[in-house]
Amino acid sequence: MTLDLSYQQVEELLESVLNNKRLIKVDAEPGEPDDRFVILSHPAPDEILLSRYTREAALIDAAKEGLPSREDIIEVIEERGILKPEEKERLTELRDKIAAQRRLLSLTKIEARRTPVEKSIAMLLEEVGHLESKGEELYLLTREYKADEAALLYLVWAATYTLKSAKWWQSFDAFEAETDLTFRSSVITEYAMFNRGLSTEKIRFLARHVLWRIRYTAALKIGGPLFPQELHAITPDQQSLLYWSNFYQSIYEMMPDDQPDDKTIQDDDALDGYMEMYFKSREEERNEGKLKRGSHGSGKLTAKESDEVIVTANHPDYISLAYSDKRVKADEASSEVEVVSPNSRRARNMRERRRGR
Repeated sequence: MTLDLSYQQVEELLESVLNNKRLIKVDAEPGEPDDRFVILSHPAPDEILLSRYTREAALIDAAKEGLPSREDIIEVIEERGILKPEEKERLTELRDKIAAQRRLLSLTKIEARRTPVEKSIAMLLEEVGHLESKGEELYLLTREYKADEAALLYLVWAATYTLKSAKWWQSFDAFEAETDLTFRSSVITEYAMFNRGLSTEKIRFLARHVLWRIRYTAALKIGGPLFPQELHAITPDQQSLLYWSNFYQSIYEMMPDDQPDDKTIQDDDALDGYMEMYFKSREEERNEGKLKRGSHGSGKLTAKESDEVIVTANHPDYISLAYSDKRVKADEASSEVEVVSPNSRRARNMRERRRGR
């Protein structure tokens, strides 16, 4: 499938990824200015660390308040029969499949092979979510839900800026005290979508687009930075863009006979299929190469590997067998006798190897 984005759309998306800034128009309550624009930016590493502290602190407070854990709610759902027995069995089966698929994904290094596994995991998670949603209102009461919400709110505060690049709320307390609840709720929703990042389809489109390729190839040649922040602080979208840029760079550097045509490169599904077949053929070639190396380049097993006996000049039947193409039985404890003619290429090679010693 090929994504179709205009030049301006590519420019806007690329600027958003490179500068870690996205301009958002947010709804406000009646009576407030209709057009409120904020800038969303992924929090800095220190702010992400503090969000984790916020979650852990909220988890402890929720436990002190007596809120149930997620495991407690699962037991309640089972006791009340909210999930039917066959649905519970299906849920267990799905979770086992997800765990197995994730193990497979961790072992799969070729991107073309990772994509189908990722899609499979997404489908399984969707079905799990559907089954778990039958007790969703109960999960809202768990201490984990309260802790996750606290961490999310902290990140929303840390990620929201004015057009002049200052924090929209000067402190987290000011964020919590916001009276325009419509505006605050809209910012939270926008941040959740922003934090999810661009789709893989869009990132791949950017990675092979000329606007980005010029910068990327120039940075490779001169060693210049691609992003304003240090490498340890790059965003998930920037990491993804670097990964796919390297992927396409390896394709552009393939030998002409191996490289897919431009139409295939522009189509994600077609390219993934092409690369899967390419890596499969390379793997077969490597296996054939190992076989040839094991047989000293002949493509066949050596006498030692095939448990055969080579007839040499000191063999009593050498004269009668030297010019024969037949294989004859050797003495006891031997298998077959391979006849080597004195004037054959193999015999000459053997003599050359002996001289080399």
